[in-house]
Amino acid sequence: MAVLTGREHRLSARARRTKEPQISWLLKKPLENPNIISLAAGLVDQQTLPARLIQQLVAELFENEDAAKRALQYGTTEGEANLRRLLASRLEQAGLQGPIDPENVVLTNGSQQLLFLATDVLVDPGDIVLVEDPTYFVYMGVLDAVGARTIGVPTDDEGIIPEALEETLRQLAADGDLPRVKLLYVMTYFQNPKGSSHSWRRREQIYEIIERYSSDENYIYIIEDAAYYELKFEGEDVPFLKTLDPQNERVLLAMTFSKAFAPGLRLGYGYLPSELTPHVLNQKGNHDFGSGNLAQNLVYHALKTGAFDSHSAMLRTRYQRKRDIMLDVLRSKFPPEVKYLEPKGGLYVWVTMPENVSTSPGGRFFEEALAREVLYVPGCYCYAQEEGRQKPDNQLRLCYAYIEEQPMIEGLHRLADACVAALR
Repeated sequence: MAVLTGREHRLSARARRTKEPQISWLLKKPLENPNIISLAAGLVDQQTLPARLIQQLVAELFENEDAAKRALQYGTTEGEANLRRLLASRLEQAGLQGPIDPENVVLTNGSQQLLFLATDVLVDPGDIVLVEDPTYFVYMGVLDAVGARTIGVPTDDEGIIPEALEETLRQLAADGDLPRVKLLYVMTYFQNPKGSSHSWRRREQIYEIIERYSSDENYIYIIEDAAYYELKFEGEDVPFLKTLDPQNERVLLAMTFSKAFAPGLRLGYGYLPSELTPHVLNQKGNHDFGSGNLAQNLVYHALKTGAFDSHSAMLRTRYQRKRDIMLDVLRSKFPPEVKYLEPKGGLYVWVTMPENVSTSPGGRFFEEALAREVLYVPGCYCYAQEEGRQKPDNQLRLCYAYIEEQPMIEGLHRLADACVAALR
């Protein structure tokens, strides 16, 4: 966003707090230099986007002129009623206790809008939001914009460490700050950036701790971001954390059609606690009067006909193959002291270098990678920045989704060479 020099004081406090995402310049680099191989971009596989399927769905929808015109008209703020009923039914089939009231299912412009709206409804400047460390860095930008104090809770391969969450809340209570804690934000399936999932035991522990530190006076909500739920390659099915909230009072479940279908449709949805639904809808009404009606009708037909489930099954096979290729190169070409998580779904591999190797921009490893024309997401972008708390500086995120297989292999070879150079 261009800023008028000398007139910043005329901007709102929120505009002044809102910064360009740190990753933006990384995404621009390949446009400036087409020789750069980007393992940074968290986009979906270009070759698998359902162009012909969408064409077919549009043709079927437009066979009925009345249905086509309804799809091209404004919709409602909460979203298309048939789609919300179908989504409620699918959530029940996925294990959530029913009956789920479709009135608490809200369609949004991707799950990102739901995160924004929920934060806008719940968080005032100075309020505290707890996040996984590391976490989805784009959401931290939303938190910064509203003036939240973001506190990271350490994680391991099973998700948030319960003892760390307990200690964080205990310290906040001792400091008198517990009433300012509004939210815990967690990505429960194959999270961005680590690719790890919360085990069922961890979900139970997290919910119990939050419930115990909550009261009517300082109620703590949980946002369960399940953006990668449909992209499980292997391993057991783990129920939503939301299943621990049968009265629909605490957990806001955020879902999306971007990762497992088509991000260009810009459609996501949430299952919200009933007391929050009207407030989220009030804010959404101010945003857009409702998400794109045509996209909602197309997704409804894709779900109804089974086309969505077939497409997401194909994606799982495709992404598993690409993940396996990335892991094979990491095993065979990278020094043994480089560690990484092996995700069972999602789009990302999280890599940890030796502690004395910084992966941050300006560090030797980053510069060696840039000299070899390959990019990654520095791990430092993914940690909540807290005064007085040092965070890891030796990690990076790789994405295998968007890039084709041969360029990915070449990019990983370049990154391995950069790694060897940085370790000398």
